[in-house]
Amino acid sequence: MRPQYLAKPIASLNVLSVALGVDIDVLRNAASNIERHYHPHSVPKKDGSLRSIYIPSIHLKKIQKRINRNIFENISYPGYLFGGIKERDYVKNANAHASAELLIALDVRGFYPSITRDKTLNIFKFFFKFSHDVASLLADLTCLRGQVPQGACTSSHLANLVLHDTEYHLVQHLNNKGLTYTRLLDDISISSKTQLEEKQVQTLIGKVRTMLNEQGLKLQNKKTKITSRKNPENLMEVTGLWLNRGRARVHRNERRIIRAELHKCESMSRLSKSSPEYHDFYNRLSGRVAKLTYLEHKEALSYRSRLREILPIYEKNEIHRTIQLVTSLQKSSIKDRGKYAYYAKFHQVRYRLNILGRTDGGLAKKLATTLQTCKPTSDKERLFYHDII
Repeated sequence: MRPQYLAKPIASLNVLSVALGVDIDVLRNAASNIERHYHPHSVPKKDGSLRSIYIPSIHLKKIQKRINRNIFENISYPGYLFGGIKERDYVKNANAHASAELLIALDVRGFYPSITRDKTLNIFKFFFKFSHDVASLLADLTCLRGQVPQGACTSSHLANLVLHDTEYHLVQHLNNKGLTYTRLLDDISISSKTQLEEKQVQTLIGKVRTMLNEQGLKLQNKKTKITSRKNPENLMEVTGLWLNRGRARVHRNERRIIRAELHKCESMSRLSKSSPEYHDFYNRLSGRVAKLTYLEHKEALSYRSRLREILPIYEKNEIHRTIQLVTSLQKSSIKDRGKYAYYAKFHQVRYRLNILGRTDGGLAKKLATTLQTCKPTSDKERLFYHDII
């Protein structure tokens, strides 16, 4: 099965404007000034190098979220795709290969930069069957400097569709041979429930390489990894999860790191639970424990219980800042309370009150009562999807 668009094609810019709830001049202006709507940011990779991502402005993010809801969410995605699709994630992607005897893990080189504006234009023209002017405007709204930017909420959908007219042929071929194929963005996994000869493995890799080459994409050869259940020293791994015992599990080394970080966090808490460093360390560790919980690791509940005993608190200046933030919101105008920036700030302050309540419940309750008098006049749903832009 290939991806299928289930709605009617958009034939004109006026219809696009109505579908997105955005004035056509606003769409054109955003597209023609796209550089101004992105903020570069760097995040570390596992190898220590930095990955460049681009964060869209609130204005562009609203437009792109409407593109997601009114266009991309009308796609029926086949079961072999997992990136950015509701109720499909890296864990379900890994578990699709549970009980595999042999696993081939492949990576697409420079994936997002390889999805050019021309490829994006063709997706909107030939997959969605939109008119040229509609496809061109959508390509401009979802690309930056001639390529799909990592960081935009529309990018994962375009990544899923870049192989829409070729990938399903390969998947069908592999399924007919009893093999399982999945792709989570740039990570391709092929598994077999029986052992394969080296020649068979290389033939499979060659077929993937040919499919990618037809779309101007290439394999990252140094990241190609072939593993087998019969060789437990070289773990079978799909999108960062270990499969040698069937269901997806966290690597032993990662579990060891989490355990050590929990001990460190407990030591740090005895010195100060209020320092910014402690807040940051605690929040990162809490996220890692949440991963263990999701994967149903046997120690996850005890780790969470220990974290509840050392919750971060605020020092005096942060308590004072929280009071100031509540006062600032209280003085805001009705007009400002209808903006997304206000909505975001309001909920950030509510989060701060939860932390404040750990040490001064009376003050937190008093500030929460004040906060109720200056609630946002719009909810997130309306701000992003319904108000006319």
